Amino acid sequence: MGTIRDYIKWRGDLEFDRDGFNTIDNLILSVVSYVEMDGFFSSPSESLSIVDICDIFFREKYDEKRYHEGSVLHDAPLILREIACSARFRDIRVRNYLSLNDTERILQFAAMEFMLPDGTSYVAYRGTDDTLVGWKEDFFLAIRETEAEKEAVRYLNRIAAGSDRPLRLGGHSKGGHLAVYAGAECKAKYRDRIIGIYSNDGPGFKKDVAESDDIRDVIPKLVSIIPEESIVGLLMNPVTTPIIVKSTAKYAYQHNPASWCLEGTELDKAEKTGKASGIASKLIKENIGKMTPEELDTFVEDLFAVFEATGARTVSGLKKGGLKSLRVMAAKLREEHGLMKKQETEALT
Repeated sequence: MGTIRDYIKWRGDLEFDRDGFNTIDNLILSVVSYVEMDGFFSSPSESLSIVDICDIFFREKYDEKRYHEGSVLHDAPLILREIACSARFRDIRVRNYLSLNDTERILQFAAMEFMLPDGTSYVAYRGTDDTLVGWKEDFFLAIRETEAEKEAVRYLNRIAAGSDRPLRLGGHSKGGHLAVYAGAECKAKYRDRIIGIYSNDGPGFKKDVAESDDIRDVIPKLVSIIPEESIVGLLMNPVTTPIIVKSTAKYAYQHNPASWCLEGTELDKAEKTGKASGIASKLIKENIGKMTPEELDTFVEDLFAVFEATGARTVSGLKKGGLKSLRVMAAKLREEHGLMKKQETEALT
């Protein structure tokens, strides 16, 4: 039993003409899509090899202490470095890199095109990054069409118009959701060129979207994967029966694909989801799941107003604020809703 890092060691010498693209390659590229490549490209059409990107990233951007161990944001650069040393991945080229963060639009979106040596492209949508606006946008997936969903469709239509390469779409977490949505909502002439869609522990959809004809049309091309203790992948309405995979991590940390277990080129499958996953799913459905869209909209706005009152713009920044951030949040809760008594706020000082 191994993980994707073992796979890179085991299969890294086998180029794609000897061993074709598989589900594990999808996992690896979906993780690498978290690597920040802002400023690397002079234009969308410029392409860089995995080796080039690795060299630039570790020379100019890498911060070993930025993210905690066990986070996909921590593992992504390390996996990039490992695939840059492998015959299988090092000559893959990346182009059409796009990264957008806009607090006014409630938008966090990033995507890139991996051009594989076999003549196909893997269009990767990044999941939620470290920004608070990204986490806020995730909550709105259950209420309305989000800005990221709109961008995902626009992006795919532009990519497909620029070449005639067969396309695979994929991503992790919100990125998996966006891959499915873009595949379903893109122009029909481009949808026909999609040969596979991968949702790696991506959340589902609102009921009306999940049951739409467009979503149903892409289900035969869809591979959905969740870990045993999945929470994110069971949110809202899944559109197909997922593959359940074992993990080396516990509970919520199983969301990181770098912890998922493999046997050779196959996922090490579990028979059913775990107890913790079931409890979490039940609690969400019994609480947030019962809110009307209007109530949920208000809840999300109020929740993130509390976070933003600290001045933090990222989750890591919120954590670094420590007790100071906690005091500010408590004061905001008391001011807005009376959710924390004055003496409880003062006890934090």
